[in-house]
Amino acid sequence: MKSFTLGLLGAAALATTILLVRQTKEATQSEPRVIPAGETQPSTISLERIRELGL
Repeated sequence: MKSFTLGLLGAAALATTILLVRQTKEATQSEPRVIPAGETQPSTISLERIRELGL
């Protein structure tokens, strides 16, 4: 009975750890990206736009 209880507590601790790690990952991924001043959205410039600018 003692080993069963310890196994059950270990499984509960493992499940709790997994849930906490997932929750932490979701919280860090939902933070908005910092956009530099004067920019509406970060993006890569296309080859056509570079040619239009004469660069």
